[in-house]
Amino acid sequence: MKKIIFSLFVVFTTLFSLTFEEVKDIEKKYGDNDALPLYKKLAEQDDVEAMFELARIYLEGKVVKRNYFSAKQLLESASERNHDKSTYYLGKLYLLKKGPYYDPVKAYNTFVIAANNDYAPAQNMIGQFLLNGIAVDKDYILAVKLFEKASKQGYIEAQCNLAFMYASGKGVFPNFGRAHQFAKKGKEEGNKRCIKVWNDYNLEKYPEDKGWKFNFYTQP
Repeated sequence: MKKIIFSLFVVFTTLFSLTFEEVKDIEKKYGDNDALPLYKKLAEQDDVEAMFELARIYLEGKVVKRNYFSAKQLLESASERNHDKSTYYLGKLYLLKKGPYYDPVKAYNTFVIAANNDYAPAQNMIGQFLLNGIAVDKDYILAVKLFEKASKQGYIEAQCNLAFMYASGKGVFPNFGRAHQFAKKGKEEGNKRCIKVWNDYNLEKYPEDKGWKFNFYTQP
């Protein structure tokens, strides 16, 4: 009975406008399947958040058949409207080796767009490209700078990557106390990257470097 009532509600509300936040609440309460037609309605009205959620649903393939083409179109549309999260996920779509659009160079160039908008996940991703020499030449110094920018926004994964850079001495002078400081929070939160760096370099035995200061970064 509740399902029938909600279905009638969906039919009724599609005739009127709901905000993205209202549809998000419906999704949390009833699931993606019931939110799907409402997200479609909002996407038709150029709501970038709805475009992103639709793309996510198409990529997950849980309530509808996985559709890379539709997801890509939605992410591109939202990205063109300066939705950095969609730009970032479009880049990740280009990194799916089993997907139809695998292209590391396109992925890098797409991440650059969001990174230039100061989007922390994209800055961190570009740092990893530079660290590992994916699609571009390795540049440890520039990678550190990108990790720092993302880290200063509180992005834990970037702090874990900075811990690795300081522990391994890539792009910076080795400093295990500083690596300890960058890895500690992520380790405590269960971040796999931070845990690996912490264990690989035995950072537990090094005192946290609390006194270091330099112009472009004062704390993680």
